[in-house]
Amino acid sequence: MAVFGGFLLLAVLMWWQVWLGGHPTTSITCQCGDPSQELWFLEWTPWALVHGHLPFLSNAIFTGQGGINELVNTSWMLPALALAPVTFLWGPIASFNVAAVVAPAFSAWCFFLAARRCTAFVPGQILGALLYGFSPFVLQNEPFGHLNFTLVFFPPLAFLLLYDLLVDHRYPPRRVGIGLALLVIAEFFTSTELLAMSVIVMVTTLAIVALLRPSVAREQVGRVVVAGTYALVLAGVVLAWPVWFTVAGPRHITGLVWAGSPDLGTSAGAAINPGASVHSASIFDIVGGYPGDVGPNAGPFHLPSLVYFGPLLVVFLLVSMPLWRRRTWIWTVALSTVLAWTFSFGTSLGTETGVTSTTRHPWWLPWRLFSHLPLVANILPTRFAVLATGGVALLFTVSLDAWRDLLADRHWNTTGTSVLLTAAGALTLVPVALAAPVPFVVTSTPPPAWFTDSAPRLPLGTVVLVLPFEGQQAMGWQAQTGLHFDLAGGFGVVPGPTGASTFSEPPTTGPVAILNRLSPPPVTPLTWPLPTSAADVATVRQAIDDWRVQTTVITNETQAPGILRSFFTRVYQRPPQRQEGSWVWSGPPSLPTS
Repeated sequence: MAVFGGFLLLAVLMWWQVWLGGHPTTSITCQCGDPSQELWFLEWTPWALVHGHLPFLSNAIFTGQGGINELVNTSWMLPALALAPVTFLWGPIASFNVAAVVAPAFSAWCFFLAARRCTAFVPGQILGALLYGFSPFVLQNEPFGHLNFTLVFFPPLAFLLLYDLLVDHRYPPRRVGIGLALLVIAEFFTSTELLAMSVIVMVTTLAIVALLRPSVAREQVGRVVVAGTYALVLAGVVLAWPVWFTVAGPRHITGLVWAGSPDLGTSAGAAINPGASVHSASIFDIVGGYPGDVGPNAGPFHLPSLVYFGPLLVVFLLVSMPLWRRRTWIWTVALSTVLAWTFSFGTSLGTETGVTSTTRHPWWLPWRLFSHLPLVANILPTRFAVLATGGVALLFTVSLDAWRDLLADRHWNTTGTSVLLTAAGALTLVPVALAAPVPFVVTSTPPPAWFTDSAPRLPLGTVVLVLPFEGQQAMGWQAQTGLHFDLAGGFGVVPGPTGASTFSEPPTTGPVAILNRLSPPPVTPLTWPLPTSAADVATVRQAIDDWRVQTTVITNETQAPGILRSFFTRVYQRPPQRQEGSWVWSGPPSLPTS
């Protein structure tokens, strides 16, 4: 537990502006973009269970439009449920900040537990855990609140179980299979994408090993069949309905979530090249409105590299390869690492200037084997970086352990050897540490006064139309009121008229398109000319009636409040009331005059 405490302390220092310079119930990276959406996810699952609602489907957002399928979205229900006491006592921002500290520390600790099973050099285990739990992949996801990719406990714990099944044989395969099933169930409700990526890499790796070493495979087949049967049956029984709900339940989608998902790969050089502007803002951070530093740029949109290891670590692993011969199982880990790394190239190898659904690199890339498969094609290949990082961290740990054994065989002083190897291992991680976007910058952004003063006085379940309409900001404000009202609109993966994701086929006509253009997020420029015709007014008026909107609120965060007031005055045919700094219409729009 002392090791876990050290990881927690490091995470607190990364977020010191929250815990030492701010307040954990109000300080956050920003009340915008993904952080606002994550506040909503933290609030929804415990709120739904307490109020007797099925957490898989929510009508608290996209009210009047069918709601949202939470399992299609990255709603990480298990972590939200675990953080429920914090959410109920201090609010979703407090939960966001607790999760931001606990997630990388817990991920690192899980790696440490896995490394302890197959190595003996404790400093190496700690350094490997730091590389994994506080990797560029995790740290780039931290400010956004992406718990599904900062709480990455599944790969190391799955390795721990598979190592016992195939190498250690401490436990009967039945027990390993039950453990795998429980782990899969937990990961399904944390990150279905990471679960799918892990299964693809593990199954592909074991299949290749079985082809290359059939005699070894025959020795293990009995244990694998028993463990696999228990895992499949138990996990299948528990997850059958949630899986159906995801792929065929209400508000599921068809096709890709994001247009061109298979093409979003990283570049091969990103592993050793942090980019020319390692701490300059990327387009992702600028568009999202996130303050603070970001990491190295790579890939087709020059996003932060998620798979950066630095040249020192790569050279160290290459030099250490001859020492791996004493542990033949490590070559299986090396194979899985290479697979994950090459999968992270996607189908574009991160070299295209633009990405479309048909972008392909002229070379054949391994992800083409999977990029056309239903559901699997929704994986963003850059995210295989987390599995590549886990493999590199384990190879790093094993290499330090092997060097310790080699030097011990040559009768080097034990204490001196440990100090030397610890220093050398820490040195190899310096480039990775220098590329880290820490400490994270936060700000105190309370919701508009209307949400703290007037919204709680509304009848429970009142449908509210909030402007700005596009994006996630209103979801954060809604979460901070304890989901006291329902939101007409929102941000998430929902089907359009054809069943395709609205991210893949954004609406170009209708009320949503009109409201998006009239009121985009604060960082997105207005698109002129604005839709202000009589037909546009009539379309929005009809939508307000169809969605059963009872209150419309224009906040100061809108870019053109005067234009919006004029537009909605025409919609409602009466001027708004001024309430706590916002402009508010209550009740239905007036009937149009003849």
